[in-house]
Amino acid sequence: MRCAVCKGPTENRLITYIQEYKTKVIIIENVPAEVCGQCGEKLLHPEIAKRIQKLVWESPTPKRKDSVPVYDLADVA
Repeated sequence: MRCAVCKGPTENRLITYIQEYKTKVIIIENVPAEVCGQCGEKLLHPEIAKRIQKLVWESPTPKRKDSVPVYDLADVA
């Protein structure tokens, strides 16, 4: 796959995704993404974006809390 921004090559990687929702900042770990090796652009596949949206809207108990909630997408069906 090629990057939509710079046309560089992408690779599948697990990233940490940060989402702002209402007044909260939520950190979601182990999110599969296509990451450009040239510019760093990250692309989420639609099914991953839907899982993230469900997680943010449902607000289950986070895996741990620091100063913001941290979730692990691998733990969410």
